[in-house]
Amino acid sequence: MTLFRSEVAGGLVLTGAALAALVWANSPWRHTYVRLWDHPVHLGGHGFAGFSTMQEWVNGGLMAVFFLVVGLEIARERRDGDLADMRTAIVPLVGAAGGMAGAGLVYALIVHQGPGATGWGIPMATDIAFALGALALLGRRVPPGLRLMLLTLAVADDIGSVLVLALFYSSRIYLPALLGVAVVTAGMVLIRRQGHPAAWPYLVGGVALWVFLAAGGVEPALAGVLVGVLIPGRPSPLRRDPAARVEHALAPIAAYIVLPLFAVANAGVTVHSSILRHPGATAAFVGIVVARVVGKLGGITLACLVVVRLGWGRLPEGVRWAHVAGGAAIAGIGFTVPLLIAEKAFSGRPDLVAVTTVALLVGSVVAFVVGAAILTMARMLTETANPDRGTARRGRQRVRGDTP
Repeated sequence: MTLFRSEVAGGLVLTGAALAALVWANSPWRHTYVRLWDHPVHLGGHGFAGFSTMQEWVNGGLMAVFFLVVGLEIARERRDGDLADMRTAIVPLVGAAGGMAGAGLVYALIVHQGPGATGWGIPMATDIAFALGALALLGRRVPPGLRLMLLTLAVADDIGSVLVLALFYSSRIYLPALLGVAVVTAGMVLIRRQGHPAAWPYLVGGVALWVFLAAGGVEPALAGVLVGVLIPGRPSPLRRDPAARVEHALAPIAAYIVLPLFAVANAGVTVHSSILRHPGATAAFVGIVVARVVGKLGGITLACLVVVRLGWGRLPEGVRWAHVAGGAAIAGIGFTVPLLIAEKAFSGRPDLVAVTTVALLVGSVVAFVVGAAILTMARMLTETANPDRGTARRGRQRVRGDTP
C-alpha cells in the first residue's frame, strides 16, 4: 500500500497548502498574494499566448507533471492493478461514469441558464489525493477493499475529467498545431512498438506535445497523460521498468511540490460578504456544493448497484452497500482538476472562479462529513450484526496497540 500512503501524505500537504492560501489571501498582506500570482511572465510566441502570469504557468505548465503521474497510474492499473480484471474493475469504472453524470446533471438542473451554465463540468472530478487522505483519517471505518475501489474510481474519474477538459473546454482550436500533436503521438507509439527500453524519448516527445497543445488551444498539461500512458511499463533485460522509474522519481514531486503550489496559487480567495452578489454566483455556488454531495453520492451508488444487480461485476470482499455509499460521498471531495476546469469554464469571470473555489472547499467538507457519518454507521451496523467479530477485532487492536 505504498501508493496509498504516499497519496495520503500528499492529500494532507495539499489540504495544508489550500488552507495557507486562504489565510494568506484574507490576511493584511493579501496584496502580496495577488502581486505574486498575477506577476506577468511572457515568453512570446503564439504557443504561449495563454501564459501571461505566474498562476497560468503553474496551472498549465507545472500541472503537466501531475498529469504525467496520473497517466503512469492509469497505465499501471490497466497493466497490473484493479483495471486488469474487467469483472473486478467494471464496478468502480461504471461508478465513476455515474458519479460524473450525476454531478453534471444536478449542476445543470440547478444552474440551467445564466452566467454559470457553462460550469457543468466543474463538479465532475474526484481528487485522488484529497479522497485517499480523507479515507486515511477515517481509519478502520474503511474496509481495505473500499480503498482499492475508490482508488480505481478516482483514476477512471481522472480519465473522464481529462476528456471533458479537452473536448468541451478548449476555447481556441488551431488545427495545424493539433496536426503536430498527432504526428508526435504517432512517433511515440512507433517507438513503443519497437520496444525502446528508455523513457527519455517519451519525455522529449512530451515537451513537444505540450508546445503543440498550447498552440492548438487545448489544455497543454494534458500532454502529461499521453506521455504517462505511452511510457512502456514492462521491464527489459537490460534496464529496470522505465515507467516505474519515472513514477518513482516524479510522484513525490507531484504530491509535495506541484499540487501544493497549484493549491497556493488558486485557493487564495478573499472571502467577503459580497462574494455571492455577482450575477450567477449564488446559483453556481449552490450547484457545485449540491452536485458534489448529492450528485456524486447518488450517481456512483446507483451506477454500481445496476452493474452488480445485472451480474456484470461484483463488490470487493468485505465491502457492503453502505460502504459503497460512504465511499461515493467521499468521492465528492475534489479541488485540483475541478478548479482547472473552472478556469476554462469561467474564463473572463474571476468572480465566478472565486465563488467556485469557495464552493469546492465547502462541498468537499460537506462530502467528507456525510461520507464519514455513513461509514461510521456502516461499521456500527456490521459490529452489531457480528458482535463476536467486533470483539475479536478490538482485542487484536489492544494487542497491537491500535486505536479503534
